[in-house]
Amino acid sequence: MKAIRSARRRGRLGTWQRRFTILLLTAAAVGVSYIFSIGKPANYQALLAGVVGIVGLCALILDWWISRGIKRSGGVQAMRSGGILSTGPAAMAGRLWAQGEGFRICGLPDDARKNFGEAASLAREAKQELLEATVKLSQGNLAAERGEFDDAARLYEESLSRFTSGKDNRGAANATLALGHLALSRRGYEAARQAFEESRGMFGRENDRFGEGSAYLGLGEASARLSRNEDAAGNFDQARFLLTQVGDRIGEAHALYGRGEMYRLERNAAEAQNRFERSLTLYRRTGDYVGEGLVRLVMSDGYRKMQRPTEAREMALEAAQRFKQAGRRVGSSGLIAGRGDSRRCHIRFDWGRANGNTARNLFVESGDKDNESRLMIGLGEMERIAGNIEEARLVFDRVIAQSKSSEDLLITADAQKGRGHVDIARGQKRSARETLKEAYGHYQNAGGARDAAQALMDLGQVDMLMENHDRARVNFAQVRSMYQTLKDAHGEASALRAIGDLESSLGRLPQAQQAYAEARIQFQSVGDRLSEADAALLIGLLAVNVDNATATALLVQAGRLYRAVGAVEWQRKAHAMAQRVR
Repeated sequence: MKAIRSARRRGRLGTWQRRFTILLLTAAAVGVSYIFSIGKPANYQALLAGVVGIVGLCALILDWWISRGIKRSGGVQAMRSGGILSTGPAAMAGRLWAQGEGFRICGLPDDARKNFGEAASLAREAKQELLEATVKLSQGNLAAERGEFDDAARLYEESLSRFTSGKDNRGAANATLALGHLALSRRGYEAARQAFEESRGMFGRENDRFGEGSAYLGLGEASARLSRNEDAAGNFDQARFLLTQVGDRIGEAHALYGRGEMYRLERNAAEAQNRFERSLTLYRRTGDYVGEGLVRLVMSDGYRKMQRPTEAREMALEAAQRFKQAGRRVGSSGLIAGRGDSRRCHIRFDWGRANGNTARNLFVESGDKDNESRLMIGLGEMERIAGNIEEARLVFDRVIAQSKSSEDLLITADAQKGRGHVDIARGQKRSARETLKEAYGHYQNAGGARDAAQALMDLGQVDMLMENHDRARVNFAQVRSMYQTLKDAHGEASALRAIGDLESSLGRLPQAQQAYAEARIQFQSVGDRLSEADAALLIGLLAVNVDNATATALLVQAGRLYRAVGAVEWQRKAHAMAQRVR
């Protein structure tokens, strides 16, 4: 994504170079006019120099006017497209919004804020009220992600007002749904319930089953937090029914898991187990390691209650392994860190924490310190993915202290790796690098080749954050070589994607797109459709405002892949951006 910013910077640099050249030529022409008018009266020389200077000034004004018109019409590529791509200020506003959404998805909030501001200004000037409302909604989402809840509430209200006046009921429903999620984040559970109920009615009138199902999912969470268990159970059932109809397997899994927790409260173990097993199947099919880990934790508690401690401990350790897999990447966005749907049905993490603590007691009672540490590492990764950075730090610090008495270097390395990820999230890059370097050494000494490769990839990503690009390039190349030796195509694809991240940060757009394309082929070869869709989305986002026709095609393709894997929310995001870029 940084390649887009770099391309824009290069574009501005080219503009200023051209204008500076005009100024230099004008100054040279003025000097030459004095040379050629030697021997003429001083007034004549001044008049001639003034005329030459005015001509140069007119050239500057003309350059500014033409450049402004091209930019406001969608750029040179759009104007050359022969009508395939839309032009004008409204089209440019749509592309800036899509580009800003890409920045937001990939964890670049400052760039996203700038793009959204420009898009809102152009949409307002073009009198595109609904487009401005869409931009306001995205600005609210960005503010909510950064914890700026008051600004987010104001922006959501403004978006809702514009959608309502523009008679866009579906847009108004989305804004109301966002207000419900914001209320949940601020622990205003009754306000959240009312917002979800209102948005559910709006989506129902529009026959938008995905939106209605998402509203029911929110209603289920709000009702559960208000201890209205019967209402929550009904809402989760309705959410599952609607989301199944639109093919949203991830949302369906959330609803099944939530309904299973409600059955547990009713002490109906058989029905609860049935829901958990079905949700586990869906999470595995969609590659959502976070959801799979949460279900395995609750199933571990089920085995414990059935007096089957061995199976309970094994299931808890499998859950920890899934969280470890989910937290294998460094970053804060859904495309980079983990790959779980951590926003919807956030109450799952509260249930997961309680189930995790219960599972930990199984190892405490048996005195199994090593497996207790392994479980805690998984719980720490779960907290980090959920956004609870301080809780994750405490867990990893406790494991590091406890692992001093262990002979298993892999436990120490895993805990240090998790702590390194936490330090990155806290902005402590040097500390993160030192911790990850120690973890890498432990992995090598313990013979964990795959873990060592992943730790080296983490080191490369920290080097990127510290702008030590040469060292990062060497690390990523070595990681790719290590995975090739291990014949791990998925690991090699991850390394290629990291190389694409590096090249894009340096503004080397063709090299970045080539790396992402190779990664996409590798993900396709191992059947990881979700990562394949992510790669296609990244290539498309890099091309926005550079080659909009290509960007549109790739975003549409990414949407189809998301649809095939059952990630309907991401499908909608990709298609919405494609429509605005076209």
